[in-house]
This record gives sequence, C-alpha cells and structure tokens, in this order.
Amino acid sequence: MTLERNVDGLRGNAQRKRQEAFEKVEQGIQKLIKEQRVINFNTVAKASGLSKAWLYKEPEIKARIEHLRENNSQAKEIPPKQRSSDASKDAIIKTLKERIKRVEAENRGLRDQHEAIYGRILQASEIEQRLERLEAENKRLNVELEMCLTQSQSPPISKKSDVAPLLTKKPKGEISNTIRNELAVLGIKLTSTLASKIRGSTEEIVLTAIEALKEQLQHGEVRRPGGWLATAIDDAWQPNQPQGVESNPADLFSEWYGLAREFGIVMGSRKEDDDSIWVQENTGQWFPFEEFSSKWTFKYLRSKTVR
Repeated sequence: MTLERNVDGLRGNAQRKRQEAFEKVEQGIQKLIKEQRVINFNTVAKASGLSKAWLYKEPEIKARIEHLRENNSQAKEIPPKQRSSDASKDAIIKTLKERIKRVEAENRGLRDQHEAIYGRILQASEIEQRLERLEAENKRLNVELEMCLTQSQSPPISKKSDVAPLLTKKPKGEISNTIRNELAVLGIKLTSTLASKIRGSTEEIVLTAIEALKEQLQHGEVRRPGGWLATAIDDAWQPNQPQGVESNPADLFSEWYGLAREFGIVMGSRKEDDDSIWVQENTGQWFPFEEFSSKWTFKYLRSKTVR
C-alpha cells in the first residue's frame, strides 16, 4: 500500500514538471515572436532554458516548433548591435527634424526682415530718382529763364518790313567800321537780313564768323557769301574748321552736343537707320536734333560760352 502511494506521487510530480516545461517553451516562443526573431529548436531551447533533446522528444513541442519555423522561415533575428543602431538613427532623425523646424522659423524671420529692408530700399531709390528728375527740370527751367531774360533785353525784329526803316533810323555806329570794312574787302553787300543778324549779335561773334568765312573761301567756292555769313553769325561758327557748304555735320553736332551737355540741356543722343540724329532732353524725352537745336541754337550756346 505504501509503495503504490509513492508511485502515484512520483507520477504527479513528473507530470507537474512536464507541464512547467511546456509553459517555459510557450513563454520562450512568445518572447521570440515579440522580438521578431527566428524560431527554431536552438532559439527555443535558449529562450526556454530547456535542452534541444527534450524539445525533440516531446511530439507536441516538436510539431509546434517545426510549424512555427516553416511559417517564419523568412523572419530574421535582429542583432543587438543593429537594434542599438536603429535606436541611434531614430534619435538622430528626431534631432534633425527639430533643427529643421528651428531653421525654418529663423528663415521666416529673416525673410520678413529682408522684405521690410528691400521695401525701404525701393522707396529710397524712387525718392532719389524723383529728386534727380526734379533737379534736372529745375536746371532746365533756370536755363530757359536766363535765355528769356537775355532775349528780353533787345527788341526782336519779327518782320522784314521793319528792317529797312531801322537801317535809316539807327545810328551809323551800330555796325562798326571794322565790320563794314571786312564786308567791303570780301565784296559782301550789307543786306537787310545780314544787317539784322549783325545787329542781333556781338561784334566778337560777327568778326569770328567773318574769319570763318575767309577760311571757307580758302577751301573752295562759296556761292552766296552773304547768306553763308548770316548762318555763321547765327550759329557762331569758328575759323580753322570748314563750315557751311563743305562742313562736316557730325563735327557740328559734336560741338553743339558738348555745349548742350555742359548746360545740362541734354543727357543722351542716338542715330537712327535713316541717319537722322535724335537727342534726349534732361526730362528723358527724345526729340529730332534739327527740331531741338532750333530751340536751343548754336548761337545761344556759344554766346554763353563766350561770356
């Protein structure tokens, strides 16, 4: 009787240990699944703390491990170093994302500052351009005012019918003997037109124009010396450079343009395909040279230079 009871106790103890081993195996398998590691007899034996021989001996355990091994044949064990590397990468990514947010915030702030500064620069540039335009306009108006004041000092001769009476009524000394003698030597008749040109100019300009005529006569024939001289007086031509009939238009324009630039009347010039010359007024507008030079004559600009 006592022997039979001891056998039952041993059987019960063995069954209890076997059950505990089954639980260890299940716990080990669940751990491997959670860690996404490879499931085979070696890994289950390590995880459960049991021997591989026991695992092979138990049919149920063996069948379960083989089944899981087949279903998870593509699963790979993640080495501890790799798990550590992945965690480090996650930390780096998180740090970089936070840094990107800070840089984007700083960038937005700098962009706002740049826009504000650029707006102030544009405003200052517009004010400066407007000031330049106003200064140019003021200079032009001052020149026009001076020209008007100069012209108002001598009464204009507007009609040819007014000239003849003036020649008889004006004192003879109005046209100097020097000028009359020069005209006589050249054989030039003192017409009403030429007389009005001489009266409306300074003696210095007239004598200089006569010298230019003499120079021109040396270069070749002048068909109408009186008309040539009237034009020379009007445009204040100089000697030592052929003018009028054989003059170079480019040289004339160059001298006129230099004087006009000096007085701030013009700021640019261009030549069109048809060889016409255009000049840019200090207001920025463009005009044909012939039209513009009739307003700002060579004579006027030269007289300003002489004074």
